[in-house]
Amino acid sequence: MENAIAGVVRYLGASLKNRGLYPPTHPLVRTPVEKCRTELAPIFTDRSELALTVSDGTLVLEGVPIFQLTSSLELFMARLGAIGLPAVIFERGVSVEDIELFVRFLHETKEQGLPIPEIKARLARWGVTHIRVTATEEEGKDDFTFAREIYGNALNVVVRALKDVRNGKTPDGAETYRAVREMSGMVSRNRDAMLALTLIKNFDTYTYNHSVNVSVLSLAVAETLGLPENERIGVGVAGLLHDVGKTQLALDLIRKPGTLTVEEFEEIKKHPEEGYAILGKMTHIQDSTRSVVREHHMRFDRTGYPRPEPEYRMNPHSNVIAVADCFDALTTMRSYQKASTPQQALVIMRKLAGKSLDPDLVELLERSLGVYPVGTMVRLSTMEVGIVTGNADGGRASRRWRSCSTGRGTRWPPRRGWT
Repeated sequence: MENAIAGVVRYLGASLKNRGLYPPTHPLVRTPVEKCRTELAPIFTDRSELALTVSDGTLVLEGVPIFQLTSSLELFMARLGAIGLPAVIFERGVSVEDIELFVRFLHETKEQGLPIPEIKARLARWGVTHIRVTATEEEGKDDFTFAREIYGNALNVVVRALKDVRNGKTPDGAETYRAVREMSGMVSRNRDAMLALTLIKNFDTYTYNHSVNVSVLSLAVAETLGLPENERIGVGVAGLLHDVGKTQLALDLIRKPGTLTVEEFEEIKKHPEEGYAILGKMTHIQDSTRSVVREHHMRFDRTGYPRPEPEYRMNPHSNVIAVADCFDALTTMRSYQKASTPQQALVIMRKLAGKSLDPDLVELLERSLGVYPVGTMVRLSTMEVGIVTGNADGGRASRRWRSCSTGRGTRWPPRRGWT
């Protein structure tokens, strides 16, 4: 293992050094990249990622210090330090193209001390999908801090994507996938930490928060379903971009507080098809993800929109987005509705199960959220009132709760339909 790890760094350094001497297609540049990917392959058989860090002037790969530095490795470490890269994470699924683009980034970036968010944004724009960067000081952060940062990053991605569409630009699909992959990893690591953030509602930025919330909830259901990683990420991306088609509608129509007219609702019903078209122009978007965005309002009983033909076969993951979309809409205060508590929302959704919602997925959402979903106000046997902040594995109730000093608990913010 140590020889393989050392080989990964050695080939990275060799490719970077030769990049300054030969054109990108030269074998002395390309071959080390291919060998690096070959060395990484067996390492990922029993792990999902590999961390490369620079600590106290020492290059460390997955805890193994690399002391015998060649000139190419010294150059490699110097470039990491100059750009501001204390930690690089290689993820399972990393490709030759990912490594090649990362080496190119190190070679061509002339600025020094770039902030981590800027480096992340550049790598995403270049299409690097399975190499991410981070700061070593993050090791001391707790999961809830990580979750807030990951949620915030996804929120920024949605804001940029929707604004790009409104400005006639095509959003960056690679950036979307990266944000969803980070959220998926956090859902696997600490589901409660991510789910708790979906209950923080912001009326002024509803569209953006709703998109991220639907993605997080969809990822939680997809994980409970046991979907493979690639499918899970596809579902999360569909959740993040499910309402991108609404950018083609008038803002006054989307924000209208009262009941929609028949004509106005017909306009609203166009957004799944508009979203399908927009995703078709973006890079890194799977065809199945486009289909899910188009179908997320078709409903389980096929009475929604766009109305499918009798022989039309829906993507089953479309119902995952529908369940997540419904739950977040019910638990959010809007100008035309009061917010339901998580438990109240689940009661309503059980009544919709078998009609507009897939009953199996409603049950899976309940299992994902737990008997007492995060954010539920409970009265304990001591007569204290608290808010549930976490659930044990398997959906069993946990003893993790936050006592309310007033003894009255937290009042839920003071529900138009689900569009």
